[in-house]
This record gives sequence, structure tokens and C-alpha cells, in this order.
Amino acid sequence: MSVTIEILSGLGAKGPAAIVVEAQGKRLLLDAGGALHPDDTITWANNLDVDAVLISHDHIDHIGGVAELAENVPLYCTPLVAKALPHNRPWHPLPERGTLEVEGITVTTGQAGHSLGGVWLHLAVGNGVLYSGDACFESSVFPFDTPPKAAIALLDASYGSYDQPQAYCVQAISERLDQPLAFPVPETGRALEMALWLAKEADRRQLTLAIDPVIRDNLAALLALPATLRRPGLDHSIRSLLARQNACPPTLQLMCDRSDTPEQWPDHHLLHTGYLTPDRRAELAAGQISWQRWNVHLRASHLVALADQLGATQVVPLFTPFSDNALSAWHGLLGERLCTAQRLYAPSRLVTRSSLGSFACPQ
Repeated sequence: MSVTIEILSGLGAKGPAAIVVEAQGKRLLLDAGGALHPDDTITWANNLDVDAVLISHDHIDHIGGVAELAENVPLYCTPLVAKALPHNRPWHPLPERGTLEVEGITVTTGQAGHSLGGVWLHLAVGNGVLYSGDACFESSVFPFDTPPKAAIALLDASYGSYDQPQAYCVQAISERLDQPLAFPVPETGRALEMALWLAKEADRRQLTLAIDPVIRDNLAALLALPATLRRPGLDHSIRSLLARQNACPPTLQLMCDRSDTPEQWPDHHLLHTGYLTPDRRAELAAGQISWQRWNVHLRASHLVALADQLGATQVVPLFTPFSDNALSAWHGLLGERLCTAQRLYAPSRLVTRSSLGSFACPQ
């Protein structure tokens, strides 16, 4: 039997992630993304019939649609990601790094470098299918593991052809720390590495700092994991930050993103570092907020390097618009490997799994 992949959502736009892989008579759903904007609805789950669902990480556009699925559909995620599931939703544990059988299909997971508890998913069907979820090589906190070979690569392309290194982003934010700033951030993602960086900068510049209690709790959760699930050399910095008292009032405030508006922070200027909703884009255009990216997704050269390492013959850039200019850029980057079809097919020959290692990230 052949392998069929149907991208229900997440192709040709920044949107909810939902991908069905059908193989060996079973249908597995990779991620169950919810709407990015409060007024939007999702349609990918309508009349959906799957045998199991695997969740890569806990951000809303990857897990927010779980409530649309029947509770009797087996759901797999890592224990930290399970905290974001609807109350009392049954689930089965995915390893943070390892293998298991799901409906007779061998699934390998590894660290994706994006968020607490987040993993990529490799399915040993056809000549291998790799779904990166959201992924990044550049995190100072979360490692990125080398996946097994895969002929089909479904990769995080949220940044399109953007290719600025993280050092550039950090420097650009550093140059703005001469004013009271508030940083709304996803609590399990960049929040952790930004907390450690801001603590270091605050000490160096003699600035006051406050870190959201939820972010502190997530740093403690990171510290409680096996040491191999975080970058080396962090433990002392994490413990020091957890022991640090929040300043009141602080010059720098790192808080969980709760749809904050400039009016809620009259004594601080809001500096966003990731995806902007339409309302926030309007605030940016009006000069009410600022924006500077902090890299948490694969930039273009890293996506190509990952596709090369996988030996992929079909590469699907996910979560990115496909304008004419964008498609031209992707053709230049990926050549004949570029695939933009909603439905893909592959032969059923099984791949041989390779052991996990640490990916040599290009700079």
C-alpha cells in the first residue's frame, strides 16, 4: 500500500497545522491546530476520521483544535505538552526523544529546538516522512536533534526566505534596552531563552527586571528535565534567575502574552518579537508598539540544510504564503525538491531507522 499525505491546513499561509498521513491502513493526524485569531474558526476537523493524533508542541496553532476531535481518538504528546490539552482529555505519552509504535507505525521523536516539550515527528513509512512541527536550530535553551532520513520533509517555513542569524536579532533588541520595555511572549517558547538573556543584560546594565511567574515555573520545569533535553551550561543561570526577586516597578518586563495592548502598559513600551495579529500590525503601523524578531523558526538556509541532511526528495514548506515571489524564492532554494501540493503520495517501502544524534547546525 502507498503512503498518502494530505495537508488539511498549514499550506500556503500562516495558519493552523493539521496533516493526515495514511499508511498501512491507518490514518494519523499530525497536529491539531487552532485558529490564530480570536474571531477565526477552523474547518479542517469537519467530518475528520483518523485513528490517532500526534501533537508536536503546545502552541495554539498546533494544539488549539484538539477540542474539535472526538475524545475516543487516541492522542499522543509529551507530558509537558499535555498540560495544554483540554481538561481531562485522555492522552498517551510521546517520548521527548525516542521511538514508539502508534497504530502499528513506528514513530520517532526528537527535540525540535522551539519550545518546552516540543518534538519533531518521523514516521517510518514509505522512505520516511519527517514533520518538523515548529523547529529552530538557534535556540540557546532547546536543542535540535538530528532526525532519521526521510524522502518527504514537511518543514517549518514560517519565516519564508528570511535568513538573518539570531545574533543580529539579539543585537537589535539589545540596542532598545535604554527605555522601559514590556515583552509579551509565548510562555513555553522564546520566553525561556529571553528570560535568561534579559537577566544577564539587566545585570550588565544595572536595570531592573520582572519575569512572569508562569515563565519562572516553565524554567523550573526545564531544569527538572534530564540534562540532555536542554543546552549544556544553563543550570547555574536558571537557578540564579529562579532565586532572583522581581523588581517593582521594573524597567524590563517579560510576561506571558495575554493579548496585551499599549493601554495596559502605560509605563512601558511594548516590544513584540514574533507573529503579529492584524490588530497588532495596525498598532505597529501607528507607532504604538515596536517589533523585532527573535528567531524561533527555521530560517531559509537552515531549512535547506535540514532537507539536505534528510536526503529529502520532496520538501513542503509549511506555514508560509505562496505568492509568486515567494514561490520563485523557494524554487531557487529547493529546486526540483519543492512540493506545494496539498496531497502527496509515496511508495510503501519502509525506511531503516537511524540512531538520533545532535545536528551540526549551520551558522
